[in-house]
Amino acid sequence: MSSLVRSPLNPDWLIPQGWEHILGAKLDYRLGNSALHLWGVQLNEHAETHSRSALHAHPRHQLLYYQRGSGQLRAGDQSYAVAQGSVFLLPAQCSHQFSRAPQEDAPAVCLAIDFTIDQSAYAEIDLQEGLPMESELAVLLSLVHTKTARPFQIRTADQQLVDRCIRDIVEENQQRELGYAALIQAHLLRLIALCLRATQRAQGFERHFRHTAWRHHLVAQRATAILEQNATRQPEITLAEIARLCGTSRNHLNQILKNQTGATFHQALLKRRLEIARSLLEQGRLNCTEAALESGFNDSNYFSRAFRKAYGHPPSVLVRPN
Repeated sequence: MSSLVRSPLNPDWLIPQGWEHILGAKLDYRLGNSALHLWGVQLNEHAETHSRSALHAHPRHQLLYYQRGSGQLRAGDQSYAVAQGSVFLLPAQCSHQFSRAPQEDAPAVCLAIDFTIDQSAYAEIDLQEGLPMESELAVLLSLVHTKTARPFQIRTADQQLVDRCIRDIVEENQQRELGYAALIQAHLLRLIALCLRATQRAQGFERHFRHTAWRHHLVAQRATAILEQNATRQPEITLAEIARLCGTSRNHLNQILKNQTGATFHQALLKRRLEIARSLLEQGRLNCTEAALESGFNDSNYFSRAFRKAYGHPPSVLVRPN
């Protein structure tokens, strides 16, 4: 990398001459049915006088791609080995610090992208076909909503694609021909897509995706929606059926529901049916037996006991006299 100057955002970083003009440019990209907001991009070479960067945090999520060098990245209370081709997703406000490996003579070169995602994004992911491994939004959300952050080592072929895209951005920024700003924005969007694609293909990503806390939130959200839509169905909805639609096992789904909502599948189903029955009785058109059958209960005696336990009085209290 030639013609380096100090970054106006961090004196410990050196950036290509002219790169400062695209720092902090807020760009909005459609990502599925949501939006990704790109707040800043830096291509940093750590200053040679420092073997360790200062411990710091960012108000937004950050994607780091190590184009050159190796060392340790401390994130929160954990440290991770970083090598050429490492991609690291840091959640917002996560304190981190990079230390260069002792055997490295040259400073590390790191691409840093600051971004945010619409909070409504959770509702835009559909798990009906199982794990949304092909969804850009799902992959990105899983990476920034995890308790245990970690780097992913991308394949050599993917590194070459990402590096070529970075070179294209550097060249456009240096030459500044007509339309260079639009081309840089297009390259940035391509760069994000390439990084996500490379991360998805990296070893260990599938296991991460299956166990991320974000996915548990999403599975519980979808399972609850399916349960509520089919609470009165006959034959009744089963735990195995919902687990299949959410791409998980019955036991794992029950555990996720308990942890995320405080109720198991059967507890949630009973609660929903009782809510429906109570609403029907309050409307005054059905008697207790009719309300029980309409809300999915096959046993009116069991319905009466469950109703009393939940609301402190029998369902007959709500029945209006003819």
